[in-house]
Amino acid sequence: MRTRMRALAAALATGLATTLTAAPATALPAGAASAPAPELEPTVRAAMDAALAGRARGSYGVPAATPLRTLVEPQRWSPDRRWAFGSAAFLIPSGVEAAPVTALFVARLDGRAWTVGLQGTPRFAALAHAAPAPVVRDDERVPFARTAEVGSLSADTGLSLPWKQGTGWGHWGVHGNSGQSRPYNSIDFFGGDGNVLASRAGTMYRHCTGGGRWPYITVVHDNGYTTGYYHLRDTTAKASGSAVRLGEYLGRIAEELPCGGSANGDHVHWTLWSGSGANTPVAVQGKTIGGWTWYEGASAYAGYAQRGSTRIYRNACCNLVNHGGGGEPGRVFENADDVAIPDQGTAESAITVSGVPGNAPRTLSVFQDIHHTWRGDVEIDLVGPSGRAYRLRDRDADDDADVIHETDTVDASAETANGTWRLRVRDVDVNDSGYIDAWSLTF
Repeated sequence: MRTRMRALAAALATGLATTLTAAPATALPAGAASAPAPELEPTVRAAMDAALAGRARGSYGVPAATPLRTLVEPQRWSPDRRWAFGSAAFLIPSGVEAAPVTALFVARLDGRAWTVGLQGTPRFAALAHAAPAPVVRDDERVPFARTAEVGSLSADTGLSLPWKQGTGWGHWGVHGNSGQSRPYNSIDFFGGDGNVLASRAGTMYRHCTGGGRWPYITVVHDNGYTTGYYHLRDTTAKASGSAVRLGEYLGRIAEELPCGGSANGDHVHWTLWSGSGANTPVAVQGKTIGGWTWYEGASAYAGYAQRGSTRIYRNACCNLVNHGGGGEPGRVFENADDVAIPDQGTAESAITVSGVPGNAPRTLSVFQDIHHTWRGDVEIDLVGPSGRAYRLRDRDADDDADVIHETDTVDASAETANGTWRLRVRDVDVNDSGYIDAWSLTF
């Protein structure tokens, strides 16, 4: 019998998923049952400390011993108060100009203990799949699963600059989240009409909603990036978790500080993050954003944007023209129905594509969310409408992890786009089984 090294145990050991027993609550949220229940907030704070406190101190440019305050905001509850979804943020120390380090969370009450999964972890994806609809909407389950993906991000981000295309603003240079902190994942933008717009379509979340009139806003995009927008006022009235379009209004440049910190002059502190790993800051060096490629300078705030032979340095208001980000994401077709994968058996899940003219692209994106007690036992193929199979994953007898959250790119240009596509998963060894959780095609 093979020794099973559970992926969940590894996640728990690194603090990416945390289960703690909390003391009985002295006060329950409005509408909760009268019986005492464990408090959620201490467990979320412990999970944040274990996974992200070091990153927050680095991002804020403060010493390792500096205590951090954590704001926990449950935003949705199940009717029985045994499931919750929300946001947690490390509040920014006074005098530090930075955007907050945040994470979405899903939590489940198991007896007398809360189990918490933070955004970008396998536990978050698993809890999001199992949570009832009042806590996690059906259209959020696959995007949340994708935040647990591990993979490279394209240098052509597909992101627009956060204002109206064809118009110009100014910038204060490429820098770290708190100035000198690394990586340089931040750009301060100012000028123009002051209206800050979404850099790409995605799902918008509100953070630090009790810390001031206007919240901190992030947008989780389909391509693995998350963008952050700090210091805004007059923010959108849309609820947290709402879909937003490319170029949709988010707020106006200002000096608002809902999560703490400081600001100097009306601007938006725009930040770039990876959705995986509970929000990892991504350097803008070499990234194409708004049709411009961004470069660091010798020090923070000394970088520039380049397009062809034109370079735009800091404070050159307002000739940094937004050329967009390559358009909206492609059409997505999804099947989120569970399909069992029997031990030494084969499972298939179908997606019917319609309304897409011509053939499939050379870069057909295939996302797979599969749970299996020994994932190295499985082989995965995409089967096109013609019946041709495209291998996505081979067996690996030494791979004992239990979740697959992966996106593969397939040259399917020989296939007619419209028709029935199938994800075929075959278990090729004994003792283990699983299920197809969800999968999707992006044309």
